[in-house]
Amino acid sequence: MAVMAVLSITGRVFAHERIVSGDYAFVLGWLEEPPVVGLKNAALVEVTTAQNDQPVEGAEGALTAQVVYGDKSKELLLRPLAGQPGTYVGDFIPTRRGTYTLKLGGTINGQPIEVSGEIEEVGSLDSLTFPEPQAALQKSIDALQGELNTTRMFAIVGAVLGAIGLVLAGVALGRSRK
Repeated sequence: MAVMAVLSITGRVFAHERIVSGDYAFVLGWLEEPPVVGLKNAALVEVTTAQNDQPVEGAEGALTAQVVYGDKSKELLLRPLAGQPGTYVGDFIPTRRGTYTLKLGGTINGQPIEVSGEIEEVGSLDSLTFPEPQAALQKSIDALQGELNTTRMFAIVGAVLGAIGLVLAGVALGRSRK
């Protein structure tokens, strides 16, 4: 019960790793947890002084943020999170399951910053859906899709045969007039 109270007050999950770089400490994570494929989220960066954990404000203009997945990367625009001094977010929608890496660079008060860390693994939407999607409904949709493809094929064949018939009728009409 006490742990839940602390979590609700701080708004932070303690599984996030604290990374110290010179005079500053960084905690990297997600704004919304658990992170889920296809749902809007944001990389979360908490910046504090390393010595006494005081929030560092105004770092959004001094830091660059990049999210990396495999060999793909995307620059993020950091913005301050309202009501949480020293906390910044970069919005994006994770499109694949797996582990993402967040990289920070820049300078704060003249001190170079280069920090990188993996953030919690992104899961599938299945972990949050309830009740489970109906298998029978999905089977019906798949069957209808198959019937639609068959109908489309017959329509194309019919159009081609009709065009051939018109050409042959034109040729026959031309020969009968001679």
